[in-house]
Amino acid sequence: MIEPSQFILASLIIFGAYFIFGISGFGASIISVPLLVQMYPLKLVVPMMVAIDICATMYVGKKSSQDADLKELKWLFPFSLIGMILGIVLLVKAPSEPLLITLGCFAVINGARVLWQRNSDMGDPINKWWAAPFGFFGGVFTALFATGGAIYASYLGLRISDPKAVRATMAFAILILTLLRLTLMLVTGLILSWQVVGLAVCLMPATFLGIWAGTHLHTRLNNIAMRVAYGAILLFSGTTLLVRQFF
Repeated sequence: MIEPSQFILASLIIFGAYFIFGISGFGASIISVPLLVQMYPLKLVVPMMVAIDICATMYVGKKSSQDADLKELKWLFPFSLIGMILGIVLLVKAPSEPLLITLGCFAVINGARVLWQRNSDMGDPINKWWAAPFGFFGGVFTALFATGGAIYASYLGLRISDPKAVRATMAFAILILTLLRLTLMLVTGLILSWQVVGLAVCLMPATFLGIWAGTHLHTRLNNIAMRVAYGAILLFSGTTLLVRQFF
């Protein structure tokens, strides 16, 4: 049974996460999952986020596909699929506590990285073979925590100079990756739960309200201010998750 206070807090978390997603084309899961797992089990939160992401990315990814750099994604996806298979195995078989500690560390490190690089401009593009490690670890974190977007965004940001193209490519990538995650979770049965589906449906209004607000603001928002807000949220969510796990 869903407690009203938890549901209200979860709705606020989802709204904020998909507001960021509407602006940047990624970031919803890495912001929301570390906070949601403090109220709900990891094995409920991850498949629920897949169900929500399916609807969110079908909308944003489809609209952005004409601006996406699909050549970059062709290099990423084969390695991502290998990583996703490993991530699903870990989600099903590994105990939750070390996974949550890993997630907290991942969020804190990414938050610190975003804040440190908030004023950085792109240098020369990195070699395309970096798609192998970025794709693999992005796939692992995508399947395990639904948080691989930060890894893919890091790679694409080092390969593509146009911010609009990065946002469009990220949104389209998350659409395809979410469909792959859905397939793997259907095979394992993780998503075949009324509790997962019911909570996802209840949180859909907050999801689309956040996307609508973020999409309408993304062209007018200062990039540095957005990075600061995004990094600060990551640091907060990761730190609170680690504090809860250790204390």
